[in-house]
Amino acid sequence: MTNLHIYAPPAIERRIVADICPDCGKRSRFICFFYEWHGWSETCLRCGRHFEDGEWMPLDFVRGSRQKSIDAAKERWRRNAS
Repeated sequence: MTNLHIYAPPAIERRIVADICPDCGKRSRFICFFYEWHGWSETCLRCGRHFEDGEWMPLDFVRGSRQKSIDAAKERWRRNAS
């Protein structure tokens, strides 16, 4: 029998920053979370592109994936409010 362990650490720090998005090239706001050992997780609120510790992450190949990425980042922000 194999045991499955899912490691999902809580965010240590969270913030919203304004910067130029490397994907859309426009000034935008980013929702950012910092995870110990994993670094920053950032989502552009203009184009929905997600970055993990500075690395570009692919979007799902489905209709509306950019808006779903933005909505997921906003929901995570609201859920982690404390």
